[in-house]
Order: sequence, then structure tokens, then C-alpha cells
Amino acid sequence: MLIFLISCAPSPHQKALDILLSGIADESVIIQVNAAKGLVVIGDSRGIQVLHQTLEGEDRDGVVASLGALSDVQEQTFLPIVLALAESKDALIRTEAYQYIARIDSEICREILIKGVTDSVARIRVISYRGLEKFKEKEVMYAGLRDINPQVRIATAQALENLGERGMEDFIMEQVQTVNSEVFRVGVIAIAEIGDTSVIPILRKCLDDMPWEFRIAAAEALLILNDNAGVHTLKEGLESHDPFVRIAALDIFKKHHIPDALSVLKDAVHDEYVNVSVGAIDVLATSHAQECKKIFEEMMDAPNPLVKIAAATAYLRSE
Repeated sequence: MLIFLISCAPSPHQKALDILLSGIADESVIIQVNAAKGLVVIGDSRGIQVLHQTLEGEDRDGVVASLGALSDVQEQTFLPIVLALAESKDALIRTEAYQYIARIDSEICREILIKGVTDSVARIRVISYRGLEKFKEKEVMYAGLRDINPQVRIATAQALENLGERGMEDFIMEQVQTVNSEVFRVGVIAIAEIGDTSVIPILRKCLDDMPWEFRIAAAEALLILNDNAGVHTLKEGLESHDPFVRIAALDIFKKHHIPDALSVLKDAVHDEYVNVSVGAIDVLATSHAQECKKIFEEMMDAPNPLVKIAAATAYLRSE
């Protein structure tokens, strides 16, 4: 009987596909969107159909999640719908719509981004100024240097620096003189992306005896500058008892290749916080797919449906 049951069990491939197909039929719109995104990643058109339906639906959380998923997979098919959503009264929907629009090089997107620099939401103004960089709209962008929000000022200065405006490094450093950890993070990342290596000694000092938010930001900035001095800090962060520190550290693992990180990422797959577990699976699927195929198969039996979906997607990507 045992042999018979084993022989009748679905293959890991079929099990993974069944998880995604079951997910798009789930009652939860968030589970639907995550499963649909997984299908898009593996090239299954059924995923796009679900995202399209959700995008045109009335569920606010579903619309926001769909916009995020479409941005992640860089799907541009639904630009007309997203342009309409950029006019939404809901700030979160509008923000996600702008994030999608900012990736696209077209005249209509340029016009929307110009409008976005006067939006009441600072995040939209940040997205708009950075998006206008590819259109070389320097005259429009200068106003961002006087914005009430320091993160907008930093984003504008970075974009202008990339367009050849001099002195923006000093301007950004002025904004970073703050105890606000988020402004510090945005500022030091901007300085690093500009390529100013003179800040390396300062960033290295920030790795010690500073709150975690500052340490992780400094570690990421160092990575951008091809300095691995903060790698140990990021690994420690991923093993922190504070879940918010683990999530912040994992965000860096998602964006950058961290040397010798396989062991801590494998441990993070089993994290009690879903965002950490799912994120770790996604990183491993990108960087260590073949080595972690067995882990993905095991995690398809996880109790949380979002973890199961992430594992199923990762397994199918590894084939």
C-alpha cells in the first residue's frame, strides 16, 4: 500500500504548479496576486490574466498588490489602466501606480511624472523626480532641491548629479546631518550610487556602536561602493532577535550579492516571520537555485500559504 501511495503522489513539479493554480483561486486576494505573480515568473499566461482582473477590481489591497507585482516582473502591458490609477484619490494606489509608470520611457509617462512632482505624497515626488532623470528634465527638477521633504531633496540632487550637475554630493551630505534613520539611509545610498568613495571611512565607523537602522544603511552603501566591510553586519542583522532588523537586512540581500551568505539564508527560510521566510526563498531562487532545490521542495509543505507559493515558484524556476 505504501508503495502504491508513493507511486500515486504528484511529482514535485506538479505539486508546485498545483500550489500556484490553487492560489489564484483562493478567497484571499493577496494570495491570488502572489500566486499569479509566481505564474508570471515561470511564463504561465494565467498569471497575467489574474493580475489584470485584480487590477480592474474594487479590492484596494488587491489593486495595490497587483501594481507591485507588475512592477516587480516589469510587465508593461497594462499601462493604460495604470495611468488611470495614477489619478486615484487613494495615496497608496497612486504611489504604486507612479512606481510602475516611472520605469517606462514614453511621452505620456513623462507628462505624468511632471505632474507628480507637485503631488501631496512625498514618496510620489521622490519617484517622479528620479523618473524624470531619464527624460533629462533638469529645469523641472531644480524645484525638488527646495522641497519641504529631505528625502525628495536627496532624490532630486542624485538625479541632477547623474545629469552632470556639480556639487550635489555636498548638498546631499548636508541633508544627511540628521538623527532620522530613514533620511540617513536615503542619503548615504545616494552618495554611494553617485560613487563618492570619500565617505567609506565614515560608513565603516557607522558599522559599530550605532542603532541597527544606521548600521544596515551603512553596510548597504559600502556594498554599492564595492566594499565588503559591512557584510558581517548584514549577516548579524539577519540573525537578530528583532524581526524588523531581520527584514531590513534581508531587503539588502535581495538587492545585492552578499559573499558567503548561503548558510544564513537557508536558516532565514525557516523564519517565523513570513516576510523574512518568503524573502529568503526568493533570494535563494535567484542566487542558489540548484543548490536549494530540496529546500524549496520541503517548504512547499509549510503551513503558511504565502511561503508555500514562494517555495513553489522557486522550485519551478530552478528547473
